[in-house]
Amino acid sequence: MNMINFNTQLIDDWPSEMLSVQRGLYYGDALFESIRVFEGQIPLMSRHWERLSKGLVAMDYAIPAHWSADFFAKEILRAACGNARVRLTIWRSPGGLYNPQDDTPQFLITAKELASSMFDGYSEGLSIGFSEAIRLSVDSLSGLKTLNGARYVAAAKEACAKGWDDAIILNCREQVCEATSSNIFWMADHQVCTIPLSDGPVTGVLRDLLLRLLPAAGYPVLEKSVYPEELMEADEVFFTNAVRGIRRVVQCEGKVFRHTHSEHFNYLLATHIDGILSNKR
Repeated sequence: MNMINFNTQLIDDWPSEMLSVQRGLYYGDALFESIRVFEGQIPLMSRHWERLSKGLVAMDYAIPAHWSADFFAKEILRAACGNARVRLTIWRSPGGLYNPQDDTPQFLITAKELASSMFDGYSEGLSIGFSEAIRLSVDSLSGLKTLNGARYVAAAKEACAKGWDDAIILNCREQVCEATSSNIFWMADHQVCTIPLSDGPVTGVLRDLLLRLLPAAGYPVLEKSVYPEELMEADEVFFTNAVRGIRRVVQCEGKVFRHTHSEHFNYLLATHIDGILSNKR
């Protein structure tokens, strides 16, 4: 006989709603995307689907034939209108232990309304530091946005305890990898730099966009491994993600950074997004 104790309540079996998410809960066997909706439009949807579909292939999901950027855009806009932060989570159907029995994916879309139609990169800059407790692995799954977020949670709690806005996390080789929810860019000797994917950061949607947008505007980007002491010598540091945009770093453990270029890059990004939105109106 099966028996489950759920918060002191004894039940004979999983409720059907919970059973469907069992593999995500037990094994973190899932992927997710954080997506920004601007005035009822999703300008970066194709980039999100490109990353998500690659992750589904890498994790050997049986992707339904009708799934596409257009399919998920329509489903997202059923739950979110106006300006919103959306989370799209996809997990494998129940069955099996570590080796799954059913590779069919299921999905959940949640939306939180936002007051502004702009990224918040123009707000006050970030005060950050380097996580001491956490190191990230570098392997074939490093670039995926999975539900295995325990290390990011621990780093975020460490940052909070130390009075920082965010923390930079190193990889297992003691190289700079990423922040808790952002990719890292920096300026050194008038050169824009970012962490290569081979060092383990998540394959950021906005990172990928800037790798194309900035060179087109005359700012080639160098993908370069960097250690903490080297990053501390940078002229500017800024974080990027697809929901919050470009956020400048004001200081890191006492080192104060400039923000001339990051302000200009925010303008370039806003102009690009507005152009996409205008074409779809």
